[in-house]
Amino acid sequence: MQDTIRILKKLFSEPLPGITSQRLMSPTRIFTGDKYPDPKEAKDSSVFILLFQKNKELFIPLIKRTEYNGAHSGQISLPGGKYEQGDITLLETAFRETKEEIGIPCEDITFIGTLTTLYIPNSNFNVVPHVGVLSGEPDFRLNSREVERIIILPLKVLVDKHFVKHFERTVNGKTILAPYYSFEENRIWGATAMILSEFAEMIKHSSLMHKSEDHLDLIDR
Repeated sequence: MQDTIRILKKLFSEPLPGITSQRLMSPTRIFTGDKYPDPKEAKDSSVFILLFQKNKELFIPLIKRTEYNGAHSGQISLPGGKYEQGDITLLETAFRETKEEIGIPCEDITFIGTLTTLYIPNSNFNVVPHVGVLSGEPDFRLNSREVERIIILPLKVLVDKHFVKHFERTVNGKTILAPYYSFEENRIWGATAMILSEFAEMIKHSSLMHKSEDHLDLIDR
């Protein structure tokens, strides 16, 4: 994985794709409530895009949250969560939440860089996405109170337009059209898709996606 780390660090030394790339996977309506919240009062949260290698291919773990009485009930998301008072930084939040939710300790993660913060008006959260690389194939240990299951997403899904679909739904009487990543029975959309979209824009033309079969050939033949 050292070559992957090197490539990612080089990509993070360049300007981020930013909000424009996030909007490629944005629903037509991002707020479905009645009164738009004050972004100045937004709560901070932090998530991890974690890459690991299996059989010469790169993957990202996503989580399907359990059903509960809250804004993110049942959603597919990246591991992470809300900043807590004991956290020194938002990166520490991502490390802590990743260990709590899927059992991956911070010493197994090489932190690479931070993507563009995404504001979510429906829950009034600022989400800071971090990117890391796992030292080996992970041994997931789920927190059953928070995580129903893990979805192992091949990295190539993010750069193949055939995996992008659209659906329409009505929320609180408001109709939205939303793009999503379709993988197996999973519909990955909303904030998670927007965060992954920026990462996809960053890597899609990089050597990470064009390595030889001796390493990480992620292109379908």
